[in-house]
Amino acid sequence: MLTRLGLSRDDRILILAVHPDDETLGAAGLMQHAKNIGADIKVIFITNGDNNPWPQRLLEKRWRIESDDRRRWGRRRKQEALTALENLGLSPAHAQFWNLPDQGMTELLMTASEPMIERLAEMLALWRPTLLVAPSLQDTHPDHNAVAVLADLALKRAPVALQPRLLAYLVHGRQVFTTDESRIALSAQQQENKHRAILSHYTQVVLSRSRFLRFAQPQETFLHVADIGRFQSQHPLQEVTFGDHAVQIRVRMRRWLRWFGKPALSLIGATQGMPSMRLRISRGVQPVMNAVTGESLGEARVDFEDGVAMVELSRELMQNHSHLYCKLERRGGMFDLAGWRPAMPAKTRASAPVIGIIPCYNVAEFCEPVIRQTMRYVDHLIVIDDGSADETGAVLARLKAQMAGKLSVLTFPDNRGKGVGLMAGFCEALNRFDFEVLVTLDGDGQHPPAEIPKLVQAIRDGADMAIGGRDLSRMPARSKFGNTVVSSLLHWLHPHAPEDTQSGLRAFNREFTETMVRNVTGSRYETEIQVLLLALSQRRKIVNVPIPTIYIDNNRSSKFRPVTDSVRILYALLGWELNHSGRSKS
Repeated sequence: MLTRLGLSRDDRILILAVHPDDETLGAAGLMQHAKNIGADIKVIFITNGDNNPWPQRLLEKRWRIESDDRRRWGRRRKQEALTALENLGLSPAHAQFWNLPDQGMTELLMTASEPMIERLAEMLALWRPTLLVAPSLQDTHPDHNAVAVLADLALKRAPVALQPRLLAYLVHGRQVFTTDESRIALSAQQQENKHRAILSHYTQVVLSRSRFLRFAQPQETFLHVADIGRFQSQHPLQEVTFGDHAVQIRVRMRRWLRWFGKPALSLIGATQGMPSMRLRISRGVQPVMNAVTGESLGEARVDFEDGVAMVELSRELMQNHSHLYCKLERRGGMFDLAGWRPAMPAKTRASAPVIGIIPCYNVAEFCEPVIRQTMRYVDHLIVIDDGSADETGAVLARLKAQMAGKLSVLTFPDNRGKGVGLMAGFCEALNRFDFEVLVTLDGDGQHPPAEIPKLVQAIRDGADMAIGGRDLSRMPARSKFGNTVVSSLLHWLHPHAPEDTQSGLRAFNREFTETMVRNVTGSRYETEIQVLLLALSQRRKIVNVPIPTIYIDNNRSSKFRPVTDSVRILYALLGWELNHSGRSKS
């Protein structure tokens, strides 16, 4: 959910810049605003960015880069950072350089983290910031996500009275965990100052000018630290389960992931005492190695099924630590598939027998009455703002304030697709609530919320899935064509499939919701056909509940693209049948 970043002259802002340029890309507007209101600012440059060979080769016209060359490059980048700060109204007195190894922060985290954690904790104690701005755990640059873990560990050791607010900036990759956001608006002058500060990092813009300048936007966005639960469908480590005697980690493996060698799983304890560990993700019993000494600590069991690796480690091996950071590491490539994933035992879930989920994308005109009516029939409602460019976010913020405790809003900064939004909602429901029935419907007014009790009752009567079936003959042409083609093909493959294969008004029990999160991979409208195919392939009980056929102004509210999305759905249908024919997943 979006909130404004409130600052005052009493704030003390500590910014962790992993490399020279991160302070400008991530927080130039924040620094200018803080300077204007008289707040204290300190920027710590963790590394000098000296292990940066390709721009150096280009600018210095040399191929071989020796240690002296790197040190010289690091001094140049430090000077660029000071020039950038000057363009933002700051002086060298605002900066500290810690000179830690560029491209080496993950290894430092895994093998020698204590001095860095203690140094950060000492800075927190001595300087007493009220706001800590650090890289995001979700950042795909290994240095960035490693420093994010180090900052988190330092905060955990600080006395509660000295713990500042923590906000994260994201430079590389896309946001994976849905979380709250804070934003700060830049004036035209501040935006121009940020533009000049970016250009001050000449060694970096020489190869990445357009990418860097895209950060000079009218707003800066900072992520709040996400409370990650057991399920997280958009992360490669999509499920972490703490049992009485073992921890199970479900890893979604991409086919190309093993082209450059077997990937590895790295684990770190959030408290002192647990050694850092690594193990190869390969079928069978695998040794779990101490990342510092290289000695075997024990064994883990790795099983594979349908592109998923299930890793099981004993709680004793991890010395019964209950708060971990996990990451999937690969050989080759500068960036990670995803950052570190926090994991801990499931918290007590709130009771909410019926959960509603509404994905929204540019539906400011339609979503409020849908949400208000849906609230009559559910115990808690989760709404996903999928990168809306209209006033949808503002409508959801107002409704959330009015329905305190009954409405949750998940926000993506850009449009990811209906499937991604649904899966994020499913994970949120599974992680936070103890529910019997989960209901989905669209936010554009096509599905009457008054029909929800019928679907809920079908689930309570024993169905795994209930689908609100519309009269296909009453659909407008742009929706009817795709639905008819897909329905005909699906019925040829699965004679017992419901007539309306693409209705978004659906209900599921909790057990099947968990199965969907583990097995469905679609990102847009094809997700719903994958859910239906999963239920059919597992011979789940599916109940069709007739509902009114509603299309506003000849389906003006729909974001469905008849040709593109129909092709995606057909491709997903045929791909599923080829990959899952004769098999049943659980």
